[in-house]
Amino acid sequence: MRNKGLLPAVVYGRGLEPRTIILDSTDLKRALGTSAGTNVLLDLEIKGDDGTSIETVMVKELQIHPLQWDFYLHADLIRISMEDKLEVEVPLSLIGEPAGIQEGGVLQIQLREVLVSCLPTDIPEFIEITVDSMEIGDVLTVSDLPVPAGVEILADPAETIASVIVPQVEEEEEEEELEEGELVDEAEAGEAVEEEAEAADEEE
Repeated sequence: MRNKGLLPAVVYGRGLEPRTIILDSTDLKRALGTSAGTNVLLDLEIKGDDGTSIETVMVKELQIHPLQWDFYLHADLIRISMEDKLEVEVPLSLIGEPAGIQEGGVLQIQLREVLVSCLPTDIPEFIEITVDSMEIGDVLTVSDLPVPAGVEILADPAETIASVIVPQVEEEEEEEELEEGELVDEAEAGEAVEEEAEAADEEE
């Protein structure tokens, strides 16, 4: 089926029995190709022996071939109620360039998406935050994020999103220089001991 462009999937949720279905891989790829990614709402038309039904769903899990990123293996779809809140991961978009980079700092990103709770119609495509004012040593946390209307951020407010740090390479180079200096000192000390021993032998 997969080689013919068909994709096995299952639909579940909202207290109803899970239902095994077959999707067209091309249709699913097209639907997920928007900026909303897997957070897009899908109107799923299911044809069966009991007629045709339409359900609103979202992709809960998508299994992808380990060697072919565009080859889907299986999809889990969850039924969605437009009146019930749901929890989804929303991407973060960092805008601008930290001021600390001009001073030799490096922007280190620790968090690229955040868990939120909201109605299906309120799911943001991404949450945007400006980082222009960040200096070396500054840390951006979840509590600094602007909260879109109708959205509740569930992640820990103290969790780090990004920070501007001093490059570690310089410290490593200093450590290497120090180690080399210590090795030279040890070598010189060894040579001095050998010279003293030779002088003592000559006196005897």
